[in-house]
Amino acid sequence: MSLPRVAMVASALAVLLQAGCGGRTTRPAVTDVGLSLNISPAVGTPSLPVVADARVRNIGNARVWHCEGCGCGNGVGLTVLGPDGVAVWLHDPRALLPACPDGAVPLEPGGDLGGRLVFTGTLYVAGHPTFPSPTYPAPPGTYTVIARFSYSASVPGEWIPLERRATFAWLR
Repeated sequence: MSLPRVAMVASALAVLLQAGCGGRTTRPAVTDVGLSLNISPAVGTPSLPVVADARVRNIGNARVWHCEGCGCGNGVGLTVLGPDGVAVWLHDPRALLPACPDGAVPLEPGGDLGGRLVFTGTLYVAGHPTFPSPTYPAPPGTYTVIARFSYSASVPGEWIPLERRATFAWLR
């Protein structure tokens, strides 16, 4: 092969290689979602309610999917367990809720969601036949707040559950 022909082939290869390379380095998509739960104050009373704040943040560089709608809200769920470990009702379980469908919606990179509950010490009786359901004062003891969030890297896809727990003391 002559030198001009080698130079032409080498130049053509260089042009092809350069055309296939991007101007920026590409990195693989990383799915990373964080869930935090903060309780304040650590000791509550009827005159000093306890506030639980849950925060979800997409700290990866990939879009994720989460539930949104009337049944699952924005996907951040908060449950309170009483001193006996059984879930307590902070709202009337017989109250009518809006009827709309749940569905998967995106949470973009850098996006965040929040959920909040306020524990005032007023609890509702579950399974009571009347509406409104009767209430009773929360007994003193240690309560546990559970924050939950599930997401998927694709739709349809496998749901990845996250959960955080925190406790507070309740005094009368």
